[in-house]
Amino acid sequence: MNARTQLLLPVCAAALVLAGCAAPARVEQMQVDTSLALRTTLATSALKGNIAVKDVTGGRDTNPMWVSNVSSSDFERALEASLRDAGLLSGGKPLGQYQLVAHLLKLDQPFAGASMTVTSTVQYTLIDRASNKDVLSRTVTAPYTAAWNAAFAGVERLKLANEGSMRENIRQLIDLLVAFKPGADAPPAAAGATAKPQP
Repeated sequence: MNARTQLLLPVCAAALVLAGCAAPARVEQMQVDTSLALRTTLATSALKGNIAVKDVTGGRDTNPMWVSNVSSSDFERALEASLRDAGLLSGGKPLGQYQLVAHLLKLDQPFAGASMTVTSTVQYTLIDRASNKDVLSRTVTAPYTAAWNAAFAGVERLKLANEGSMRENIRQLIDLLVAFKPGADAPPAAAGATAKPQP
């Protein structure tokens, strides 16, 4: 090891300490805690205790030496926890009448910056188990900004922005489910949500 390398090693080590290692988005920070008023509204919904999460895809595992990401398994856990808190998740067997499929299409992240905005785009599909037909299909887009003073390290601010964006995305899904009426025309898209084009 030459003298130049010996001098650079402490500098690189200090830079890593300051920058920190990337950590995945936390399930509990992506979860939506439903208000009492909304739970009361959902108490009479046909979807109450009637949704099972069938499949969640599109996430990516986090490389500690790169950037924070959202894995499919963590997204699924946050989604199930949010639906459970809202009283919508089917509790055990038999499974609910409806199955929910979620695909994380995009997680737009900034390369760097003071305040960091992450935008998540998720395709949600609600399927009637009896007919195996889609009864609701929406693409939901949700931005969230972690302010410059939310955390010292950029990797931490990015993680907070990831969590906030996914939380807002799930919140918009729950708004859609609140408006959903089985057998009726599809409800209007929530803010940030767009209808799936018909073939």
